[in-house]
Amino acid sequence: MNILDGVPVEVVVKRVSRINLRVGIDGVVKVSVPMWRSTLHEAEEFLLSKWKWVQKARLESAERRNRLGPEASEEDVEKLKIFLSEIVRERAFQFGEPGVKWKIKRMKSIWGSCHWRKREITFNSELAARPREFVDYIVVHELTHLRAHNHGELFYALMDERLPNWRRLRRHLGY
Repeated sequence: MNILDGVPVEVVVKRVSRINLRVGIDGVVKVSVPMWRSTLHEAEEFLLSKWKWVQKARLESAERRNRLGPEASEEDVEKLKIFLSEIVRERAFQFGEPGVKWKIKRMKSIWGSCHWRKREITFNSELAARPREFVDYIVVHELTHLRAHNHGELFYALMDERLPNWRRLRRHLGY
């Protein structure tokens, strides 16, 4: 982990086509660098050229965390497991998606992920500290990826059908 102007920066060389930059939920700046083309010097130049965006994104991330509440306790995570077992089963049945497996793990920058080939969804343990309507939105979002594997037209059409107020809910919850 590197520090730039007091900001934690994680640089990872991986199989990407260009330099990518994102700010995680925890405020850590993540820079992905292509393994075959770019140098770390180029990554640093790219990061510095986007520094105003980074500062704004970190501020928005902190505001979002404050709006959504504190971190989850172990007790909250146990309650989340119970809630997810009910809501995933209910929503999967509603959408005709049998045999969905799911798990909870600590994730740094996303609320959930879907491995559609394995029919397995992973939920961020920090959902335990979030409002139940937000958890439901994430469940619907990830279940929708079983039919629409990306964020294309089909995905948005299914989201509109499955959770008509999802856009308002997403904005309201700062996601």
